[in-house]
Amino acid sequence: MVITLYWLCDIETSDRLWVGETAWMLSRLQREGYPIDGGLVVSGQVWREFLKRFDNSTSLLADFPASSLHLDIDNPRSLQLVAQQSRQAIGQIPFSQEWLSELKKAIEGLDTPCLRVQSSLATPLTFKKPFSSLIEPQICDNSPESLELAIKQIWGQLFSAKSLFYWQRLGLGIEQLNLAVLIQPLTNAIASGTATLTPNSFEIEATYGLGESLRWGEVLPDRFTLDPRTGSLIHQELGHKIRAYRLKDNIKENALEAYVLSPGEQEQYCLNQSTLSALFPVLKRLSQDNLSGISLEWILRKSHNSQLPPLAIAQVIPAMSVPLTPPSASPEPKTSRNHQPLLKGIAAAPGRIHALTQVIEEGMLPDPSLVKQNIIVTREINPSQLSWLKNAAGVITELGGMTSHAAILARELEIPAVVGVSGATDLLRTGDSIIIDGQKGEIYRYLGQEEGIYAYQAVPPKPIVTSGFHPIATKLMVNLSQPSSLIKAMDLPVDGVGLLRSELMLLDLSSPNSVEQWLEQTPPFEIIEHLRQSIQEFTARFAPRPVFYRSFDGQSCQGVNPPSSKDCRGTAGYQIDPTLFDWELQALVQVQQQGYHNLHLILPFVRSVGEFRFCRRRVEQAGLLESDGFQLWIMAEVPSVIFELRDYVKAGVQGVAIGTNDLVPFLLGINRDHPQINDNSKPCPTALSNALKQLIEQCRELGIPCCLCGQVAIQYPYLIDQLIDWGITSISVEPEAIERTYQAIARAEQRLLLEIKRLKG
Repeated sequence: MVITLYWLCDIETSDRLWVGETAWMLSRLQREGYPIDGGLVVSGQVWREFLKRFDNSTSLLADFPASSLHLDIDNPRSLQLVAQQSRQAIGQIPFSQEWLSELKKAIEGLDTPCLRVQSSLATPLTFKKPFSSLIEPQICDNSPESLELAIKQIWGQLFSAKSLFYWQRLGLGIEQLNLAVLIQPLTNAIASGTATLTPNSFEIEATYGLGESLRWGEVLPDRFTLDPRTGSLIHQELGHKIRAYRLKDNIKENALEAYVLSPGEQEQYCLNQSTLSALFPVLKRLSQDNLSGISLEWILRKSHNSQLPPLAIAQVIPAMSVPLTPPSASPEPKTSRNHQPLLKGIAAAPGRIHALTQVIEEGMLPDPSLVKQNIIVTREINPSQLSWLKNAAGVITELGGMTSHAAILARELEIPAVVGVSGATDLLRTGDSIIIDGQKGEIYRYLGQEEGIYAYQAVPPKPIVTSGFHPIATKLMVNLSQPSSLIKAMDLPVDGVGLLRSELMLLDLSSPNSVEQWLEQTPPFEIIEHLRQSIQEFTARFAPRPVFYRSFDGQSCQGVNPPSSKDCRGTAGYQIDPTLFDWELQALVQVQQQGYHNLHLILPFVRSVGEFRFCRRRVEQAGLLESDGFQLWIMAEVPSVIFELRDYVKAGVQGVAIGTNDLVPFLLGINRDHPQINDNSKPCPTALSNALKQLIEQCRELGIPCCLCGQVAIQYPYLIDQLIDWGITSISVEPEAIERTYQAIARAEQRLLLEIKRLKG
């Protein structure tokens, strides 16, 4: 059979199945005049023809693709053996002289000494998943022999343990895939990176040299946010760049070499305004061509290279976005350079909105209708007042920090919040027209368009673009409490609910009354039924993915029985009055009885092994432990857990959720609103990193899972590398932080794998 090759410029729509999505998209853009490096495609027909050449001695692939591979993907040894045998078999079958001759003739037209070889995969049209990140691109010299090896390495990666696990876990047989190979010329680069187009912004990541340092997670890239209409720079963040990659002069053995960036390069942005201005028209045109939501890889070369465009699109990944409410048609907010914010505070929940204020003085119990669509301004929002936020357009508080309940709930409800705003209730009055920017922590008095600030509605958070995500081994979970968050959370790339906050769920159930009033006035059977319905809604939507419900963490003995003077927070309160805890357990049992066995329990604020034993007895008496797979965890919020963990495990603890929102202030001897906790510019405190290391390594030694909850993973993203190295099994964050946490985990895992590979030689 003659090898079937397609030039990018000649691909037709009817060829899409055989050339794959990457090649088809690049061909489409090249025809429309976008800067795309030319190239050719070895079609999926060649891949299938190659597989037919296996004889019966290669039993694994002999009948493929006529029959699917049936593997036990939960058996790591078997999976590794199958993967190894498959790749060896592919490497042992040589290309025919006819194929090599055709390849030689074709690549002479590319006219560069080096080639980039990458997969272009076609899946069933009904199966919309991004798979390109499973197969690592190859770089080789411009010779048919080297190209043959690179193509086989691409094909072989389809049978890696990771790929086999991924395909079968998703219920997709490999025989349904058409694997084409895209071959393009490659030269050195000044810089390279990615760009993601959303309706509200263009997000750019960039680093020096070729893109391998970014792809392999060896750098934290520079980040730029551009206005999609004007191209103006909205935000920029300097990355952490130490090394870069370039092509060797002699590329016969290994085409790439790493080099260390100079101190000056490390301390400056790799893209200047002129480069951003050159990139913006390309991105804007893509957006205007109805390609908003895609992610792309780009490369920037020295302009004197006449054969290839100085700025080129190297890869295009179609949109896989969480559907969101379209942005308002109102003009985007603009602030003149001369207009200073009226107030500043801690940026606690992103979003921007123009609305009227509703100032709530201490002791006031406003009618919920007064709060609706207004910006709440108050000294502090207590847990019993959190239900106000459900109807509010935004929130400003004088007290509180990133980990306050008001900030947590505002982020989940996707309303802007600025906390820690000194003097807010003195400067603002009910009915004031203001603009709140929860991304920057700024508040402006609305003076009209002529003053440089324009009226606008809420700008919805950026869509979570899941295209280009590398499969990760560390479980990523989401923290939730509101049923209204379920629709969006269902489409997030998460492994389950790591923290279902009962106290915020109860606020939703009790609204418009306080939790205390609701518990006092509602019959127990109704409370249990309401709890069951709410919990079951989460477990049903996420099944079979796990849902970890954290039982009520009251700050004091309230609501069920008369108040006590004792400190009743967490499980200590259960010992004094277990009524509400028992009701929660009954609700959990009823959810189990409905057939949902993906539900687990986390005990909050546990201070002693005795408290845990008390709770475990009640859990056992309720019948929860009779369900196969049910797990009973504790929150590690009190530092003493670190030193008594072995005793907790002996008493029956099956997992640990690290609640950093409380653990950090207890470790450092400060309150949750202290500036040190809310200052993202400060490095992670040594005491905290040491405590986390000790706790995670103990969990690994004791053979129990360990999940990190709270703001620490978001506040110190570089800490994720260490968390994974220590052995963390899962990380749970709020919905708005899923995308950046996913990417941070992927970079960390790739970096660790690369280090292991280097150590092995």
